[in-house]
Amino acid sequence: MQRISLVSLNLWNTECWDQRKACVISFVQEYASDIYCFQEVREETLFVLDEALPDYLRIEGTDPGWKCENSIYVKKDLFSVLDLGRIDLAMPEIHRGVFYAVLKTKDDTEFVVATMHLTHQLNADEMRTGMPYRHQEAHMAARALDRLIGSKKAVICGDFNDPVHPSRIFHELARFEDVFSLLGLPAPVTFPCPFFSEELYLVEAIDKMMIRGNIRVVIATSPHYHKKGSVLSDHYPIMAVLEV
Repeated sequence: MQRISLVSLNLWNTECWDQRKACVISFVQEYASDIYCFQEVREETLFVLDEALPDYLRIEGTDPGWKCENSIYVKKDLFSVLDLGRIDLAMPEIHRGVFYAVLKTKDDTEFVVATMHLTHQLNADEMRTGMPYRHQEAHMAARALDRLIGSKKAVICGDFNDPVHPSRIFHELARFEDVFSLLGLPAPVTFPCPFFSEELYLVEAIDKMMIRGNIRVVIATSPHYHKKGSVLSDHYPIMAVLEV
């Protein structure tokens, strides 16, 4: 089995980007994770990440969401990309969905990595009707991922915008296990990071990472990384070391 590290982070589009940019660059270079999964990317932030991560391949398909919603970076010398794509979840955010890549390690192990950003609880329509989007999105994603993955190993992650139901649905419908639960750890609060956020009334463990198949979780954490006068995002990242 090969040991790999994976980080998931909601990059908070370009909010306060001039104040955060140096911190983001420092983080991705210092942690040097084998795989980075980002949500809320924009072309401006991708340009900076491309410059900061020259030894990585940014996986990109033809869907616009690869440049304005989610992105996956992998170390060039560790993985080859066998396939990639986006699963549409009929979301109000039309360019979102499940963004995935089928990777092969140097020892010829194949596995799927996927990142997603489910609809926020304060979506205007949800505020009006009280009907959540995330249940349907998670059901669609779980069924599609189950078909896509088959007998392969898989890691999914992202901003689920719900501390309970998407993880439950992924477990019940597609046999995914939360990396923190597998280590007997409580899910860490990842939102809000109070340095920039005004949503201090929300205290949530909504950034998730889940695995399926013969993968061993070595460690899982949520680094509260910062530089003087700056943080990464209004979210904290999550990181795991896995034996795949």
